[in-house]
Amino acid sequence: MHRRPLLGWVLPAVITVVIAVYLGGALAGRWDPTATSGADANTAAVPESTDPGHRKAQQELCPLISEPEILAIVEQPPTNKGTGTSYDPGGAWHQCTVSLPHSALRLNVSRDGTRIADYQKLFNEAQPRTVLGRPALWLVDPAPVVNIPLKSASLLVAWDRGDTGGMVEVSILRDTIDPADEPKATQIAERQLPGLPDWP
Repeated sequence: MHRRPLLGWVLPAVITVVIAVYLGGALAGRWDPTATSGADANTAAVPESTDPGHRKAQQELCPLISEPEILAIVEQPPTNKGTGTSYDPGGAWHQCTVSLPHSALRLNVSRDGTRIADYQKLFNEAQPRTVLGRPALWLVDPAPVVNIPLKSASLLVAWDRGDTGGMVEVSILRDTIDPADEPKATQIAERQLPGLPDWP
């Protein structure tokens, strides 16, 4: 892990924990509902939750990635096998994942103040991009997600053009990384991220 003196040790540790949560703890809402360190999650398409965190993800994120025409970008035919949500109890991030027969599409909105520039300093393999006029990164993780036999390819887009903090993650998860997933994730981001509430 590359580290700059400006960041010290606190920020890398925090970001590492966040990434572990993103990639290791939440695919299709697969949280342990009895865990005390996180919220429970819906693991299938169910009526709207009464839990505020799940309801926020269901209302604000899931509609953006569950449309058949969006799922068709990821996999054909676009068969929705279930939708799951998860979130940080402190409100730092919300997430929705739609499972398809052979892949999954995930949308995560983080408002914890972490910048794209911070990620770029920490991960040399992250490739800088510009999406919707904002700094962005393309990050491929060739290792399977913890406890899940899928690999992730993620487009991280700064919440605002100045990269002042917060980001949106569009991830495609598959058994095998597909190089064609970058233009697919970019297409989804360019089409759907302006539909997020308060998108600047």
